[in-house]
Amino acid sequence: MRLTNHFIRKKVKDLAGAKKRQSNFCTLKDARHILVLFNAEDRDIVEPCLETLRMMHKHINVCAYVASDVVPEMNPAYMVIHGKTDLDLWCIPKDEIQKKFYGCDADILIDLTRRNDYVMQYLLLRHPATFKVGARSSELDLYDLTISVTEEADIKHIFGHILFYLQTIRSK
Repeated sequence: MRLTNHFIRKKVKDLAGAKKRQSNFCTLKDARHILVLFNAEDRDIVEPCLETLRMMHKHINVCAYVASDVVPEMNPAYMVIHGKTDLDLWCIPKDEIQKKFYGCDADILIDLTRRNDYVMQYLLLRHPATFKVGARSSELDLYDLTISVTEEADIKHIFGHILFYLQTIRSK
């Protein structure tokens, strides 16, 4: 049984409002490891984006969140977090899930989740990635580089903007 999202929402707000960590800008050229977050139902949209990164010879770690009862077929290399089995009573990811997630190397963390998903926001905020990027989806400041998009922007559009800015950034 899961309780309300109140507790994880409060933790996310506290983490987002905490003293800012030192962000180190990382260009796409300099990045060796990239961690990509997305919702499992968007798998078919996200796969071409991941393939683009693979063609650039980047080492990609992928984490997908499944909120529904049915886990879609996924690449076995992907870390899949299931909302029904991998969260505790307070809707916080279990310790073993957190350890596995935080153990993923990431010079750049790219968030392609589309809705306010507190589980993924919680993990994102606590991950030690060098540089975090995503589209603004709430009033919270979650990223080192925030892409402002319209409400109806799709994942491919957002990913295109993220890729453009990561290729354009000069880190020196």
